[in-house]
Amino acid sequence: MTIKKLFHPLALSLIIACSSLPGFALAEVVCSGGLNCTQTIRLTPGWNAIHVKVAPVNDATGRVFADFVDGSGAQISSVWTWLAQRAKVDFIQDPDAESMLSAPGWLRYFPPAAPQAFLSNLFAVQANRAYLVKLESSSEATLSITGRPAVPRINWQPGEFSLTGFHVDPANPPVFSDFLAGSPAHAGQSIYRLVGDQWQQVNPSNTVIDSDTAYWVFSDRGSNFVGPMDIDLPQVDRMEFGTVLEQLTLKLENSLDVAHTATLQLLGGAPGIFYANPDPVSEQSWLPLGNGLAIPVGAEGESRVPLGVRRADFEPDDFGQTLEVKSTSGARWLIPVTASAPQLNSLWVGTVTIDQVSQVHNYLRTCTTEPTTLEPIDADGDGTVDVEAEAVIIGSNPGSGSDLCTDAEGFPVSQSSELGAVAANFSFRVIMHRESGQVRLLKDVIQMRADDGRYVLLTDDSLVPNFRGAVLRDGELVGRRMSTMAYDFAGDTFAMAGGLDSVLTADIMLAADAPTNPFRHYYHADHGGDGYEVTRRMEFTFGSVGEGLGANYDVKQGTYREVISGLHKEQIVAAGSFTLRHAAQIDTLNQ
Repeated sequence: MTIKKLFHPLALSLIIACSSLPGFALAEVVCSGGLNCTQTIRLTPGWNAIHVKVAPVNDATGRVFADFVDGSGAQISSVWTWLAQRAKVDFIQDPDAESMLSAPGWLRYFPPAAPQAFLSNLFAVQANRAYLVKLESSSEATLSITGRPAVPRINWQPGEFSLTGFHVDPANPPVFSDFLAGSPAHAGQSIYRLVGDQWQQVNPSNTVIDSDTAYWVFSDRGSNFVGPMDIDLPQVDRMEFGTVLEQLTLKLENSLDVAHTATLQLLGGAPGIFYANPDPVSEQSWLPLGNGLAIPVGAEGESRVPLGVRRADFEPDDFGQTLEVKSTSGARWLIPVTASAPQLNSLWVGTVTIDQVSQVHNYLRTCTTEPTTLEPIDADGDGTVDVEAEAVIIGSNPGSGSDLCTDAEGFPVSQSSELGAVAANFSFRVIMHRESGQVRLLKDVIQMRADDGRYVLLTDDSLVPNFRGAVLRDGELVGRRMSTMAYDFAGDTFAMAGGLDSVLTADIMLAADAPTNPFRHYYHADHGGDGYEVTRRMEFTFGSVGEGLGANYDVKQGTYREVISGLHKEQIVAAGSFTLRHAAQIDTLNQ
């Protein structure tokens, strides 16, 4: 057993370094899609030093090495890992299970059938840790570990060796001198690897870093260096958009004095991830990440990359993929990216804009008993059809008692099949709430806060005293009220037919004696009289929203139509467009 002294000892302890044999074929952590990746490591007879880069799905040590402790095929006799905080590193020693048992700083695992099994205290295998594995076999074996990839993090202690591996690109592995050149704490320092069950010092200028191997690397000062490319993540070790966030920003940092290029790629090619268009004058502000995005990073500089999610593209509703970031310097990062796109059973607030209205004197009144069609219209005479043929049936106009031709939805049809443009657009607010697929139209709603901290939506004013305010105004907590004067109905809410992904309708009746009936207006000639019942059919037809991260998910648009009966002797049809925006993720009203 060979002992190599590295510096003058204050106390005797052991250290072990992990490395591959010369000529070892570089492996790669493979991610075919989703959050789980597979790291495949070749084990050779005798002692093997490995660096685990994924967090195993089942991290129990016995499960990770289950194929090597079952009594068939190649078997292992022990697994070891080093805890730097338990013992200071003064010496390195060739691996020997008997010596390591009595040395501080080691956790070990023995197979259940081994006589030393009762000494096991290594119960889990973790990502970004080095392990020493003794393979009792005359031939090579393969260890496969499946789990979520881990972002590289190293906490170097000053004046000590650290047992660690490096996240490098197997297709472009760098040598140590190039990889460590940007770190004053490590440039020119000693590095050891395990070769043939013995530790050997390497030549940094011609030794290629093996992505599956851990090394003892000396650091002459404290450092957080992980490689020539570092990435600052919003959530430290992942990108988590949750149910609300639409964009997060990566910061790529170059520690070298030469420029390099980083390439971003979503492994598996799932849709839904976008990057900010660097062209400020482009009409498309977000572009799909696709098969790769090259980002130049200047010498000792940094580049920021805003990434966004479009939840309407998720299939299924929850998103989990692995983002690969490679650098021409040889670094490789695998970053878990997650987001959630639940059904938005919650509050929606939007605007309807009316820009067309019917001409009541131009309604079609001559109808047959069988469905018929109007002639297509070429309005500008260019030979193309501007208004398609429309099916009409006989319908009854309750406002006048005369028959009108109506379409399949009951809207009166004009002889020209066109509505006239309004003199000026008219807009009004609409408020909706969806719960378990049922959409309700609201006149007003107040957002309050319960004693347990959760937010509530109230349409029943009598419940307001039971809750606290949600926003601070003039030094006092008050509720946040949203309301509209565009429509009225009996009760607090009105159940609509249809859903937020196709066609949504509401048939509202305003009684002749309702306080908001226009015939009861103070300045109306019939004020105080009987008035007339007014009915409204509101129709929201949802269409595709092409631009923006929230398009078709928490931002919805489409066309709007409305027919009003009783206000005029003939029905009045108005049309335009609408936009709805998700306002609050609160599933239930008045709770």
